[in-house]
Amino acid sequence: MEFIRGLHNLRPRHHGCVATIGNFDGVHLGHQSILRQLAEKAAVFQVPTLVITFEPQPQEYFARHASPPRLMRLREKLLALKESGIDRVLCLKFDQRLANLDARRFVDDLLVAQLGVRFLVVGDDFRFGHGRRGDFSLLCQAGDKHGFQVANTHSLLWEGSRVSSTRIRQALGQGDLNHVHCLLG
Repeated sequence: MEFIRGLHNLRPRHHGCVATIGNFDGVHLGHQSILRQLAEKAAVFQVPTLVITFEPQPQEYFARHASPPRLMRLREKLLALKESGIDRVLCLKFDQRLANLDARRFVDDLLVAQLGVRFLVVGDDFRFGHGRRGDFSLLCQAGDKHGFQVANTHSLLWEGSRVSSTRIRQALGQGDLNHVHCLLG
C-alpha cells in the first residue's frame, strides 16, 4: 500500500482511481463494507483503490480537547486499511486552509483534476467542505458534470443499531469488549 502524505506529494501517476473519503477510525464493519464496494469497482475500472483521510481528524481540529478519543492511531489505521486491500491512502493535513475550502473546489481541484476519480463511495452521513455544505447531492451533480460515478452506502446495522465509531466508543466505555469485537469485525 502506498501512503501519500499531503497534496504536495500527489504525482501524475496518482491520476485515475476509485476513492472513498472519511476518518475510518477503527476500520469497523461499516467501513469494511465501503472498502469492499470500492475494491469491486476498482476491478471493474481496472484502477487502484484510494482512501482519503485526514490528520488530525476534523473533530480533533474543531473540538480540540473535547474531541472523542481515537479508536486507532494513524499507524494502526494504515495497517488495517492495508489488510483490507487498499492500494493507496492520501492523508490530508486538516487545518484552517482545508476547513475553509469550498466543497465544489474540493471536488473540482482534488477529486477531478488531481486524482481523476472514476467512482466515489461515501457513507450516508458524509458531509464535506466549508461549513459542511457538501453532501451526496452535490457529489452526484459533480459526477454527472465530470464523468464519475457516486455511490452512497447506507449505514450497516448490527443488532438493530448503526455500526459507528461512536457506538464502539460507547461499548468500550461500558467495558463490553465482546460488543466491540463484533463491531470491529
